[in-house]
Amino acid sequence: MKKLLQVSLQVKILGLVVGLLLLVLTLVTFMVTYMESGEDVQNAEDLALQTATTLSYMPVVQDAFKEKVKDENVKHIADRIRDQIDASAIKIIDREGQLVGYSGQEKPESIDQQDYYSTLTFGGSFVLQPEEDEDVLKAVVPIRVDYDTYMKVEGAVAVEFKMKDIYAEIRADLKDFIFASSSVLILGVIGSILLARSIRKDTLGLEPFQIAALFRERNAVLDSVKEGLIAFDQSEKITMINASARELLDLKDNAEARTLNDVITSPKLREMIESNKGVKNKELQYKEKTLIINSNPILEGGVRTGIVVSVRDKTEIKQMVDALSEVKQYSEDLRAQAHEFTSKLYVIMGLIQLEKYQDAIELIKEEADSQKQVTERFFKEIVDEKVQAILLGKFAKASEKKIDFYIEDGSSLQRLPAHIPLSPLIIILGNIINNAFEGVAGQKEKTVSFFVTDLGHDIIFEVTDNGTGIRQSDMEKVFAKGYSSKGTGRGYGLANVKEEVDHLHGSIEINSIVKEGTTITIILPKEITDTKGVS
Repeated sequence: MKKLLQVSLQVKILGLVVGLLLLVLTLVTFMVTYMESGEDVQNAEDLALQTATTLSYMPVVQDAFKEKVKDENVKHIADRIRDQIDASAIKIIDREGQLVGYSGQEKPESIDQQDYYSTLTFGGSFVLQPEEDEDVLKAVVPIRVDYDTYMKVEGAVAVEFKMKDIYAEIRADLKDFIFASSSVLILGVIGSILLARSIRKDTLGLEPFQIAALFRERNAVLDSVKEGLIAFDQSEKITMINASARELLDLKDNAEARTLNDVITSPKLREMIESNKGVKNKELQYKEKTLIINSNPILEGGVRTGIVVSVRDKTEIKQMVDALSEVKQYSEDLRAQAHEFTSKLYVIMGLIQLEKYQDAIELIKEEADSQKQVTERFFKEIVDEKVQAILLGKFAKASEKKIDFYIEDGSSLQRLPAHIPLSPLIIILGNIINNAFEGVAGQKEKTVSFFVTDLGHDIIFEVTDNGTGIRQSDMEKVFAKGYSSKGTGRGYGLANVKEEVDHLHGSIEINSIVKEGTTITIILPKEITDTKGVS
């Protein structure tokens, strides 16, 4: 059944048109045949009756019956009239049933007076319908002769038509009608083929079932895409919208077929959508959401016939960037740690090759004691595993860069509350420690300290370096995106830190003295009464 339905559009249209035409033409042919046959028979009856009546009143016929003689003119008149009306026979008889005049192919030997009895006796005119064993339609009319003082029925006129001749005319008319119907059918077939080809051209050669399959696939793809997609036509009516767009723009399910002004309340968003040039990666604050808008107009001959708009939630993009940042931070820290240990292993291997066994043992003990002290301090004073992992990586990086990185006495930290996940923690601590490392890069003595405490209602992180410091005039710019004194393509670290701190309802403070150093303090609350917007 499914294969039968998957026939070409041309076959469907051709089958429908031919079927309808055949049905209509068959019904019309039947009705025309029925009506034509009845009408032709009725016309033959009327013609026979009128002809017989006319003959009965002709002077030649009247005179022949008055004088009681046979007149050859009667036969000539009958022959002429029979040829004109194409009758099969014309009979003129007297009261005794004798033929006075006859016109026809075969002259009958005798006359059946029963057909003329009513006419000769009562003077009535009538039409005899053909019997089952006969094929003749006959009209009989009396001949009334005027004798001045009275009128008398002296004979009768009979005009006959053979039914096969009437039916032959009907068949001839029917053939003409069938020819015309066949022409209409052929034109319908040609028209249906041309229509199917025109439709296929408009549908890029695709059949209806293929278009339906593509439509279902399109809907499935659109609903599976996380990015919101909306399409508008030339009159700014929505022709397509996926579930993500409804969710991001807070639109109802019946948004399709509605206009732009009906569904979009933001004037700025409407301006972006109506732009003939389109927009690319424009940031928009829409109903407490930060969205990234892209629009691309559909042009045909330089005229805009529609527009496609994509909407993305900046939060998702930010999460992706944060995830990449985490991977980058981990890879850098692991690389630094691996490089540091590889360097020390090469030194130990060199001492062993030089048979400096005691020096090698001392170096191993020194490294082991150093790692033990760091590890003991971590596990004793800083309990949270996320902060431990970040700091261990930074210790390896500091060792590689010959930076004295240490944890200040008095530092203590239990497990962080659930509303402070690893991702923002990496961005906050990773960036401020990396900035401190970069700040001391040009110093002879490179020192960076880390302090943390969770006493009270807040968690306080503090990173101090002895770098070049920040000028007071630049203090307000350090959190701006793209601002950096280290070159182009930089200046996003502290901006991201500020964004994450604000997201966690915390605060950030910077104290800096030029040529002496900088201290950055991060304060994060342990509890947040309004958790809206917290990761």
